[in-house]
Amino acid sequence: MTLLSGCDNRPDKTLSPPADAKWVDVTFRVPEGITLQPAGLLYRSAQCKSVRYNSSNEPHDIPGYNDIERPFGASDGDNIRRLRITVDGGGPCQWQLNSLIVSFRIADNVPLVEGKEVIDTSYIFDFGDYGLSDGYGTGRARAFSGERLELKTDFFPTTFISHMFNKTTLKLFGGDTDDEKWSRRYQLERTEFITIEPQFHAKKNVFIEADKQRGYGMVITYPEGEEEHVRKVNPDYQRLLLSLK
Repeated sequence: MTLLSGCDNRPDKTLSPPADAKWVDVTFRVPEGITLQPAGLLYRSAQCKSVRYNSSNEPHDIPGYNDIERPFGASDGDNIRRLRITVDGGGPCQWQLNSLIVSFRIADNVPLVEGKEVIDTSYIFDFGDYGLSDGYGTGRARAFSGERLELKTDFFPTTFISHMFNKTTLKLFGGDTDDEKWSRRYQLERTEFITIEPQFHAKKNVFIEADKQRGYGMVITYPEGEEEHVRKVNPDYQRLLLSLK
């Protein structure tokens, strides 16, 4: 993909928000046992275009891309970290915020992590047309229109044991994101404040592995030790939520 701007075909990625720029404030309360990653920002520009080629090798213009990584501010006394992001990036290319990704994972000092590949959990917030790919496991975007978006989700540590690949992975499960009500992707309109408060139930471990006894399907072991033999790879989220009562 060739970027069309300047004599060296590289766009000016400078952000210079105008005085009347729109901003969004993101607040994340970090629970014990969780590590918050730097936020990923995707800006796009209609002025500094990119060239993409179709299957016939014919070029066509698309808005330019500007990927930026921004760490959240230092934690205050309540484990709250904040990040202020400009929607109107300005600069020579007039960058506009397209998508924001907020990711976190189980911290390395949690004993459950030992010997496992840890996978990030993410929220994606879209401020423009489709930008980031669906490869983050967030589900399809659901629309939200309003000044404040407040998110509180219960997450359970879930271990997936793959005998075929001799690998064990660990991630946070907050509902099957193929179901819209558990999706963690949002198409935002007029939103100025985003608050994320994940609830990490560190002792409510779930284990999933192939059902070697039956030769097909999976065995899901819930926090209290009950086993479920199923043909799916996700636990019953409602069952997990009931275990909190």
